[in-house]
Amino acid sequence: MSTKYLKRFFKPRSIAVFGASEKAESMGGIVIQNLIDSNFPGTLMAVNPEGYDAVYGVSCYRGITELPEMPDLAIICAPPEAVADIVRKLGANLVKAALILTGGLSLAGSRSAEALAEEVKEAARPYGIRIMGPDCMGMLVPGSNMNASYSHINITKGKVAYIGQSGLLGTAMIDWAAGQGIGFSHFLTLGEGGDVDLPSVIDYVAQDPYTHSILLQIDHVTGSSRNFISALRAASRNKLVLVLKSDDVTVAKPAPAPGIPDENTVYNAALRRAGVVRVTTSDELFHALETLSRMKPLRGERIALLCNGSGPNALATDRLIRQGGQLAPLSEATVEALREIMPNSNWNGLNPVDLNADATPERFAQAAAILIKDKAVDAVLSIHAPTRLAPSVETADALVAVARKSPRNFLTCWMGRATAIDARNHCNNANIATFITPEEAVDAFLHMVDYRKNQEVMRQTPATYIEQNTPNHLSSRQIVTQALDDKRNYLTHREAFDLLDQYDIPVQPTRYAADIDSVVQCADDIGEAVAIKALHQENAQPFNYDEKSGQRWHDLALDIFSRDEVRHAATRLAYRVSERFGDDASMGFCIQQMKRGFQSMQVNVGFTRDRTFGPLLVFGAGGYTVDVLADRKLMLPPINMALAREMVKGSRIYRILMEHSYQLERDVDQLSEVIVKLSEMIVDLPHLESLEINPLLLNKQGILAVDAAVSISPEPSRLAISPYPGDLAENITLKRSGRPAVIRPIRGEDEPNHLAFYNQLSPESIRMRYFYSRGVPTHQELASWTQIDYDREMAFIVSAPRLDGKGPETLGVVRAVTDPDNIRSEFSVVIRDDLQGEGLGVILMSKVIAYCKARGTLMIEGSTLPSNKGMQGLAQKLGFKNSFNMEEEVVEMKMLLNEPTEDWQITRLQS
Repeated sequence: MSTKYLKRFFKPRSIAVFGASEKAESMGGIVIQNLIDSNFPGTLMAVNPEGYDAVYGVSCYRGITELPEMPDLAIICAPPEAVADIVRKLGANLVKAALILTGGLSLAGSRSAEALAEEVKEAARPYGIRIMGPDCMGMLVPGSNMNASYSHINITKGKVAYIGQSGLLGTAMIDWAAGQGIGFSHFLTLGEGGDVDLPSVIDYVAQDPYTHSILLQIDHVTGSSRNFISALRAASRNKLVLVLKSDDVTVAKPAPAPGIPDENTVYNAALRRAGVVRVTTSDELFHALETLSRMKPLRGERIALLCNGSGPNALATDRLIRQGGQLAPLSEATVEALREIMPNSNWNGLNPVDLNADATPERFAQAAAILIKDKAVDAVLSIHAPTRLAPSVETADALVAVARKSPRNFLTCWMGRATAIDARNHCNNANIATFITPEEAVDAFLHMVDYRKNQEVMRQTPATYIEQNTPNHLSSRQIVTQALDDKRNYLTHREAFDLLDQYDIPVQPTRYAADIDSVVQCADDIGEAVAIKALHQENAQPFNYDEKSGQRWHDLALDIFSRDEVRHAATRLAYRVSERFGDDASMGFCIQQMKRGFQSMQVNVGFTRDRTFGPLLVFGAGGYTVDVLADRKLMLPPINMALAREMVKGSRIYRILMEHSYQLERDVDQLSEVIVKLSEMIVDLPHLESLEINPLLLNKQGILAVDAAVSISPEPSRLAISPYPGDLAENITLKRSGRPAVIRPIRGEDEPNHLAFYNQLSPESIRMRYFYSRGVPTHQELASWTQIDYDREMAFIVSAPRLDGKGPETLGVVRAVTDPDNIRSEFSVVIRDDLQGEGLGVILMSKVIAYCKARGTLMIEGSTLPSNKGMQGLAQKLGFKNSFNMEEEVVEMKMLLNEPTEDWQITRLQS
């Protein structure tokens, strides 16, 4: 949904409230009162068929046709059975936005409610009217003086946008924030969000310059998970985003996908990949809001603790260390300065700092001022327990004076209640984050640390892209297609190993036998100790663990030497399969030479498919004798080497490798390469449902897949994050020099070359592109330009081998950003100055025009300075219509790519 269209909801010039009366239980009446109390500056109207003259002084009308003007926004509080008809009449009268506060349209398990909700959608569809709700509390926008909700109190203006799904939790948050003096830029709950959904609203508030942070409360993701992740990733690049994911116990949930312990681990992985921070309780949510609204961006992760007693310091330190936080090391200068004010000459000189119970406000302020100047200290937490010598309010005022002079973060904790409340209020008034317990303060700080880490992961420059040996994708697809044609939901063991081999994942040489005599012959051919596995449909399924995980051992016979042992073991395995699954269940045997020695580590790696977020990569400890679900790291594909390394380093496997590996970086790289190859497999073969390599052996000789299982589905998967569109790459030849090059979508690995490309642009080219002179882009900017969301924008670069033979270089780039409704795409193009005349402008523009047209975009447009005659001429040559915009003082270039097919598209094009 276009964010521009949401202005009708958030900045309406007129509002009509349907179902409003002065009855005590009237929701519409409450909304009217809230709008009046918030000093809504636009036109207010009430609609009620009872024929009231006015509702709380607002003129009331019997029906839509009697309104003196059609409103920008209609707020519907009428009974459920009347809602669809109201929506239909609003649409017929060209009203384009409706907020439904009526409850009961989306109650789970109610057939009549489902029918009513569907009737509302059908009523809106022909007219293009957009619906927010039902079952939402409404919205509050202090910047627009609008309280269009049933909240019992209003909110003050602030910098945090709150978007939730639960109306009651929203009203509780408003009440708490009012008591803390915290304000919001936007506050709304969406209910089920059937039309105006969560991603659309995230996009809107992310573009609001007055919103610095976004707080989301979700029960579950409705609609497209790709849209949700896409919106979160875009927002988190510029705003601090925090998510409360609660567990909706009112909805019956199916069992988690194979290989996934529970839904929470999936949401943790998805939200981390989106660059946001998750909290899980309402307490954490409130504390996180305190942090969001008051703290400055972190410059590091090291914190200094300051208290007038060892007990509170110990509580804070214990919480910090257990959660993986870092105590800041104090410099010698800091220690010496502190020693001069410490009452105890035997002070140990360490962080945390204990000022003793007799610490006066002056001593607190002196110590805080010293700590906050230390370059190794990124934040200071002052913990205060009230005493006669350390009164809370006086100490708070002294610390506030110190905090105001520092650009670094300063947190406070005032333990107690009777005398501590005033101290906390003083800190609140000074916009300093304050908490009741040391643990709360530490948790709040660590939320900021998590956010910083997630942002670093999202923006880090991936390793240089290396073209792997191109796998035989045709053969891989044939393997999957044949299994689907056979009506199977799995690959055989031989097919699974063939698939891994196609992607250059080393597999253990394996022989297959249909009967016991053939097993004996295979063992003879190997000539050494062997391992035998009985194959059947159950162990052909990945992550297929029963409650007694040791049962998997019963399909195996290990360290078998003699012919008699081989025959006996094979017979025992065959009998067990027949006993458990029937005489026709056997799929034969696989026989391998035993692998031992080299201090091998057993790893479990693969992927599975979640019902909400689609494919998920899985990594952790392997083998059959351990709890295979105890160590599970999940990540959304597609990923590159940088993300794969992050996945490995976040696991228990990495901690073991740090202790025992002879070549730590080599081992991490090998494991990461396997994960990247599995990510490529997910993209290439969407009918793969899940895959498990267990165990993947890692030792001095490298890696080796010893066993694998693959399941397939006739339904192709859809990734939550758009994959790299490699199929759009094509080879070209430059016009003047005849130099071979490739035009392809940009990728994260292009960041170093993109910086070199930018540095070769002349100041005039930079001004023509950006409309102003600017310096060298930062890493954050470069990451935003190269690590793009291919669902939202496209950037094509022309890349060619350097003339000195030292790798590729970027010659030019064209970028197109499309609105969410796919109506307009805005382009920009820039070419290296020394390559003018090579035809790159035509090549790049033709590529982006064809791309936008193929994806159904209606119009492509751009703007340039009047002095940029070259761009204007190129645009005219390609078929654009140029016109001068006097207000903006730019030349606008527009080209219609596809004809609109619906009325709302025509309206949007004309706006």
